[in-house]
Amino acid sequence: MNYYVLPGVGIYGGIKVGFQFAQLLTDAGVPMAVATPGNLAPSWFRCGQPVVDRQQVVANAGKSDTLIFSLPHDYPELKATGARLIFHCQGTAPLINPILHDRDVTVLTCWEQATTYAMFVARRVSIDVGISISDAFFHDGSPKDERCAAFMPRRGAAIAQSAKKHVLSLRFLPIDGVSEDICANSLKRSGFFLGTAVSEGFGLPALEAMAAGCVVVSVPVVGGMEYLKHGHTAYIAEPTELPAALAAISKQGAGSRRAALRDGGAAMASRYRIAVQRKKLRSAMEAGLKDALSWS
Repeated sequence: MNYYVLPGVGIYGGIKVGFQFAQLLTDAGVPMAVATPGNLAPSWFRCGQPVVDRQQVVANAGKSDTLIFSLPHDYPELKATGARLIFHCQGTAPLINPILHDRDVTVLTCWEQATTYAMFVARRVSIDVGISISDAFFHDGSPKDERCAAFMPRRGAAIAQSAKKHVLSLRFLPIDGVSEDICANSLKRSGFFLGTAVSEGFGLPALEAMAAGCVVVSVPVVGGMEYLKHGHTAYIAEPTELPAALAAISKQGAGSRRAALRDGGAAMASRYRIAVQRKKLRSAMEAGLKDALSWS
């Protein structure tokens, strides 16, 4: 059996990406379940994937099972089970280096920076499985408040507060601790999205905001520069310069620049639809993922 082993079901991008990937595998005919503490299912996004108890899975897993994981901290415990392991690389940091050096672990990467990191650190040729955003985020014609700037205060709240003090013409909308549907609706109603998560490995919120038709103003990030293209899909500025950047792109005479960024962002976001990832998964199966999975 195949299990995607997760540390919990809280409101974190990695949890949603894990469930989403498990669902894609299930749709592809792979016998699949998600293992969570207390076999709890998330309530903040829509999920139809079977859920089982993580403790029971870890205690009983053996050589005929495959365990997929994304949290590096889980590696020692899962390695001790003797099951086949697949590392679903959602973030890059020295903490994952021992996993990359373990040739018995199949490595899946979600984006270009992670693929490059695996090759640089351990000369690993990873399997690209892509990453996607939920269809709920794509703009559906909902009316927008062009003077509203959405942001997520969990990371970089001080940057957002500085922007709020600097740009008095905008209303700032914090999005935190809400369901995926509420988050998507908030972004689809907002004119701007302020990305403040410094050192973010990939970070889906800015990409979700592009899909929702927001003008994205963001700090540079580690992996997300794959889709954050300054002047084409987003306005990129260092944290200390972000308030001034937001002021410049939101001023009255910058309408054509905003329209161009919205169009570029929407086009970029379309590359990350679930349907696109589903096609990429078929290629990944042929590239070796199928052989790493359990089929009984």
